[in-house]
Amino acid sequence: MNHQQLKISLAMSTALLCSLAGSAHAAEPDAQANLRSVQVASIAQRTLQLQPGDDQVLSAASQRPIEFVEIPNDRTFTGQLLVHSKNGKHKRATDRVSALIVQSSEFVNEYVVDVPAGMSEGELAAILIATDDYEFVEPNWLRYPAVIPNDSQYNSSWQHTRIQSASAWDLNTGSSDIIVAVCDSGVDLDHPDLSPSLITGYNSASRRTQANGGDVNDINGHGTFVSGCAAAKGNNNRGVVGVGWDFSLMPIRVTNNTNGTASSFDILDGARWAALNGAHVVNASFSGGTSASNNSTGAYLKTLGALLFWASGNDGSFISPNRPDVVIVGSTTSSDNRSGFSNFGPAVDISAPGSSVRSTRNGGTYGNGSGTSYASPIAAGVGAMIYAVNPDFSANDVQDILYNSADDLGAPGRDDSFGRGRVNTRNAIEFAQSYIRPTEAPIAESFESVDWQDLFVATSGSIESEGSAQAPDGSSVLKLDNSDVASTVALAGRSLSDSAVLSFMLLSQSIEDGETLEVQYLENPESQANTWTTLASITGQGLSSNEFVPFDILLPPTYEWHGVKIRFVANGSDSSDVWMIDQFSIDLLEDSIAPLEDNFESGIISATRWESVDGASVSFVEDSFQMQLDDSNEVESRDIPLDQFGIVPAYIRFEASSDNNVSGSDVLLVEVFNIANNWITAGSVIASDLSSSPQLFEFDVPITAIAIPDMQLRLSASTSGSFYVDNVYVGVDQLTGGCSDADFAEPYGSLNFFDISAYLSAFSAQDTSADINNDGSLNFFDISDYLQVFSEGCP
Repeated sequence: MNHQQLKISLAMSTALLCSLAGSAHAAEPDAQANLRSVQVASIAQRTLQLQPGDDQVLSAASQRPIEFVEIPNDRTFTGQLLVHSKNGKHKRATDRVSALIVQSSEFVNEYVVDVPAGMSEGELAAILIATDDYEFVEPNWLRYPAVIPNDSQYNSSWQHTRIQSASAWDLNTGSSDIIVAVCDSGVDLDHPDLSPSLITGYNSASRRTQANGGDVNDINGHGTFVSGCAAAKGNNNRGVVGVGWDFSLMPIRVTNNTNGTASSFDILDGARWAALNGAHVVNASFSGGTSASNNSTGAYLKTLGALLFWASGNDGSFISPNRPDVVIVGSTTSSDNRSGFSNFGPAVDISAPGSSVRSTRNGGTYGNGSGTSYASPIAAGVGAMIYAVNPDFSANDVQDILYNSADDLGAPGRDDSFGRGRVNTRNAIEFAQSYIRPTEAPIAESFESVDWQDLFVATSGSIESEGSAQAPDGSSVLKLDNSDVASTVALAGRSLSDSAVLSFMLLSQSIEDGETLEVQYLENPESQANTWTTLASITGQGLSSNEFVPFDILLPPTYEWHGVKIRFVANGSDSSDVWMIDQFSIDLLEDSIAPLEDNFESGIISATRWESVDGASVSFVEDSFQMQLDDSNEVESRDIPLDQFGIVPAYIRFEASSDNNVSGSDVLLVEVFNIANNWITAGSVIASDLSSSPQLFEFDVPITAIAIPDMQLRLSASTSGSFYVDNVYVGVDQLTGGCSDADFAEPYGSLNFFDISAYLSAFSAQDTSADINNDGSLNFFDISDYLQVFSEGCP
C-alpha cells in the first residue's frame, strides 16, 4: 500500500470508527449496520486501488449498499459486477478495480470484476458508483433464455398470417446484403433451412471468432429456434420460413453452458462484435432487457448502424424503465391478445407473435415453441426487412418505421400491454418505401441560400430570409415578425438524447414589454397530444438592435424521439416587432471549454459553459444581464481543460455586486475542482466589500488545479439577499491594470493605498508598467499622471 492509499485508509477508518462510536447508544440494528460498514470499508481498502478523493465518499457509501434482487430462472448472481467507466474517467476507474478485473471488452471501456470475498454485489457497487467515475455498475447477471417449451408436432406458422408476411413478400423478400445476428446458444450449422444463409460468427464466451476456431454450433437448441423465427430460408421447398427469405445469418454464441444461460457481459460483447462486423439487427432472447448496460450497448450499436432487439421476458410481470436504444419485445397470441407469460409495462416497446410459433430445431427438424424469446427475433426480422428496403437507413430510422407501422392493439396509442402494437411486415415495407428520413445532427444553418427552406417551414404567418448588415455569418438571417411561427422539419433526436445543445444568434427590433420569442420543441411526435414544450422565453430586455447575441440551450433528456421538431414562436403585436435569427445549429455538447468566458448577455445560463445550476438564474440588473445567486444557490462550470495551455498560472476573474438585503458576513465562495478530484477554495467575496455597483475580483487558480484537463469552477452563495456575478473568466490571461490604469493591486476593481504602493514599487524597480504616459521613460511626469488617474477613480 502506497503512502496516498495509507492516508486514505486511515481517514476512512477514523471516520467509520467515529460513526460506530457515535452510535453506541443507538438501537442494536444500527450498531450492527455500523459494524458492517466498517467491515466493508476494510475489505475495500485491501482489495481496491484507492484513488485520490475516494476517502471523501467511501466511508458513507459503505453504509448504503445498493439493493440488487435475484429472480429465479430470470437472473441470478455470479459473484461479479459489470462496470462501464465514464468518458474521461477511464484510467481512474480502471486503476481502482484493476486487481479485480477478470474480463475486459475489446470494444468499449467495460469490464467484469470479481466481488471480493466477504462483500456483496450491492456493497461493492455502492462504493464504485459513489466515486462518480462509472456510467453504470450492476451485477454480471446470469441470464436465462426467455422460452416456454411447447408441442413439437404443431404444423402451422400462424405468425405469418398475423404480420401479413405473404403480402409483404409481394413487395420485398429480404436481401442477403442484410445481416441478422443472433446472440444465443449457437445455431445448428447443418440445418437445411439455416445453413445456406450462414456467415462467419463469433463465440463471445470463448472470445474467439468462428474463423479462428470459435465454436458457434448450438449447445442447447434455443439459438436454432430463435434463428429460424427471423431468418429461416424462404422459397426453398422445405420446412419453415423466417420473416425474410434471404437474410444472411450471423451466429453469435454467447454461452458454453448446455442449459443456455449466459452472463450479461458475454451477451453484450457478442452484440458489439456483431455490429462491428456488419450486422444490421442483433437479437438477444434473454431475460433482463431493461438494464442500463443493455441501453448503453444499444446506443453503441446505433453508432455502428445496428439495432438491438431484446425479449421482454416470460414472468408475466410489470417491467420498467423504458430503454430508448433497445427494442424490447412482448409476445402476442394467434388471436392478438397479450401472451399470459409476456412481461408488460413501460419497458415494452412493441409486440410480435410468440405463443406456439413454428420454427427450426436442432438436428434439422422443426417444431413449435412459446416465449418472448421467439417474439423478439420475429420483430428483429421485420427490422431486417425495413433495412432491405433501404440499407442506408440509420438504426433510428428503422426503429421509427417499426414503431409507426405496427398494428395498434389494446388502448389507442402506446400502452403497457403491447407497446406501440404488434409488428406488421407489410405495413413496415410500405412505410419504409415512402419514408422521409429526419434530418440528422449535426445541423448548421446560416440562411445564406434557399437551402434553409429544407429545414424550416412557417406553420403560422410567413417567414423569410433577409439581408442584414449586422449578420454575424454572411449577409442573410431568418426574419420573424408579429405572430410568425418557424418550425423545423422532423429531426433525428433519439441518438442525441441529453447530450445535445441548440445554439443560435438573435437580434431584436422594436420589441416591447410583454412581447416574447418562445423557443419550443415537440416532445413526442408519436403522441396524439402534439405537445410543445418551451425551452426558453426570450424578451427584448437586454438585447441589442444592432448586435446579435448568442444563445445556447441544453436539449433535455426527453429530446430523444426520432422525428422531434424545434420551433420559434413570435408573440408580437404587428410587423414592426422583429426577431432575426442566424447561425442556427444542433450538435453534440462539448464536455469542456477553455478559457471559460460568460457575460450572460443572452439572459439565460449557457448550457455550453455551465454543467450544473442549482437555483441560480439570470436577472437584468444595472442595465445588463447578470447571474443571480441567492442563499444556497450554486453553479458548476463544465470542465475547463487548462492543460492545453501548458504548466502556467491560471486565473479566475469576475465582477460581483449585491442587493440591499445582504448582511456584512454573507459570502460568495469560489472553489475549483482539482487534480485530486476534490473541491478546494480559491477565494471568497464578502458582502461587506460589495455594493450595488459591480466590482472586479481576480483569484489565482490553486496550483493543484492548473494544467489539468478537468478543472471546474464552482460559485456558491450563503446570503440573506442576492449576489450578482458578471463577465466571468477562467484562463491563463492575468488582469493587468484592473478597472483603470491606476488599479495596480488586488483586490482589483477598487482603488486604495495598496495600488499607490504597488505603483511606486514598480516605478522604483524601473518596471515599464509604471510608464503611465507611454513616453518610453520613467520620471516625475509618470507619477503625476498616475496620481491624476488615481484621483479619477474606477469608471
